[in-house]
Amino acid sequence: MLKKLIQLYSKRSFKTTIISLYLPVIIFFILLISWISYLLAASQIQENAYQNINDTVFQTKHHLENRLTDVFEQLVSLSNDPKTLSVITKDPSEITPEDYIAMDEYINRIYLNHNSMIESVLVDLHRGHFTLSKHDQQAEQIQFDYDKYMKNYKGSKEGFYWRNLHKDDVFLNENSPNEVISVFKLIGNEHSQVNGALLFNIRTDFFERVFNKSLIGDNGYLTLVSKEGYMKSKTVEEEYQLDETVLNYLHTRTEKQGQFEYQKPNGKKMIVIFDTLGVNKWRVAAVFPEEDILKKANYIKYLTIFVIMILIVIAVMIANVIAKFITEPISSLVKNIESVNETNVHVDLPDFQNAPKEMVILNNGIKNLMTKINSLLNQVKLDQEEKRQLEFSVIHAQINPHFLYNTLYSIKGLCDMGMNKEASEMISALSTFFRISISKGKEIIKIEDEIEHIQNYLYIQEMRYGDDFNYTFDIDHRILSYQTVKLTLQPLIENAIYHGVKQSRGLGEIQIIGYEKENEIIFRVIDNGHGMNEQNLNKIRAEIRNKHHSSSNIGIGLRSVHERMKIHFGDQYGLTLSSKLGEGTNVTVTIPKVRE
Repeated sequence: MLKKLIQLYSKRSFKTTIISLYLPVIIFFILLISWISYLLAASQIQENAYQNINDTVFQTKHHLENRLTDVFEQLVSLSNDPKTLSVITKDPSEITPEDYIAMDEYINRIYLNHNSMIESVLVDLHRGHFTLSKHDQQAEQIQFDYDKYMKNYKGSKEGFYWRNLHKDDVFLNENSPNEVISVFKLIGNEHSQVNGALLFNIRTDFFERVFNKSLIGDNGYLTLVSKEGYMKSKTVEEEYQLDETVLNYLHTRTEKQGQFEYQKPNGKKMIVIFDTLGVNKWRVAAVFPEEDILKKANYIKYLTIFVIMILIVIAVMIANVIAKFITEPISSLVKNIESVNETNVHVDLPDFQNAPKEMVILNNGIKNLMTKINSLLNQVKLDQEEKRQLEFSVIHAQINPHFLYNTLYSIKGLCDMGMNKEASEMISALSTFFRISISKGKEIIKIEDEIEHIQNYLYIQEMRYGDDFNYTFDIDHRILSYQTVKLTLQPLIENAIYHGVKQSRGLGEIQIIGYEKENEIIFRVIDNGHGMNEQNLNKIRAEIRNKHHSSSNIGIGLRSVHERMKIHFGDQYGLTLSSKLGEGTNVTVTIPKVRE
């Protein structure tokens, strides 16, 4: 495995290797440290959040315990007061106005002293024969159903009961029904001679003020839970409310305080932290979705991810700076070496004055090597050009004897037929043809001589083939004084004769056109011969471009002209071919304007 890893990195650049080895390690430690920090921070935040809610429940419970105990003690005191006991023991007919006055003063004092909590007070004895009340607003009707209360509330030895949030069914007001929490004492029973009730209605806004002092997230709330139901500190969506099952479970828990969780049908996880009031065994509970508590933890998570991204970017930048500092001399050397190819062997290597000693030695060695390579390439180039010139000379030497043999054979035929004049003219044309071909060993001749050369060539061919083809010249006289490579047009005309007009039926036509165009001279040899299809045309174009290809006779002469154009005038000059099957061929030669 390690060997494969080493082989993998050995194929990469130094910079890539340094970055790919350095960055994963740095990123790993960044992720590790950031993730551990996030877990610790999230755990601490969650722990603090739960502790804060526990404290809130405890403080709320403690405050309610004190205030409700005070109200309850007032109710106990009222029930045990001699004035109350005196009214209870008397027959309704024996109750005097003084009893009303005394009881009214007493309940009025309780009401005034505890008005912040107690909304209304009711004393109902002897099934309504003795009734006193205190209330913030005048009730439309006061009605206490003793039998209903006795039926619903049983089991307390002392007769004291608490009733959770409910609509006020004693102080009736149909236009604005009120909700209250009640604490009351039932006296006697439905069969006893003495019966009645002492009732305090506690203000709901008191509980709201207590509960609203504690904020438990956006969807969390405090609630006061009893057997009859529960009172919420605020209105929340249905998905966050306690259902009947959870209420029963909370009420049946045996421990005084604790915590549990449950899941809503929509998948939300809810947390309940509770404590128990000693005065009435009701539960003060904080209910909240877990996601509210984890919001800060999520904030820390997103902040951690953001910090990780920033640190990774910084690590990448540092890695690039370090890698660049280390690999810049090598990269500079590699970049210059990469520019060396078959068309460019000249390279300017940098001077590494501040580079490591090994880089200086390597740089100097490459400089010496490039100098030697350039020298060898120049020598090879000279040898190759000389070889190509020899190849063209050999080709020319191969063509001339063949042409000479055919021409002499034609002259013999003219002599045998007694056509001495025509034979004499053909010999003169042949001598002029070879005089220009030799040109005292010169490769570059005037265009005027090149035109005379092909005129003699065409005259000889016309004498040989008779009326098989016609030819025309359209040469701009202004180009005759410019220079060209000798034997430029003769191979093209020869191809036009042998591979063009001779391959087609009917009279052949060959046009030789020459004209100037800006700084160039254009020659065109056009025939109306057999022509070529696209496949053969592309094949010949490839043979002309490939200087090492010699599989086709038609390509040798054309390639010879094309290569010599490039040798003497540059790569932008040479031949171009166009042809259509059955319509003929057009060969174009482009050379620069050169007088010497």
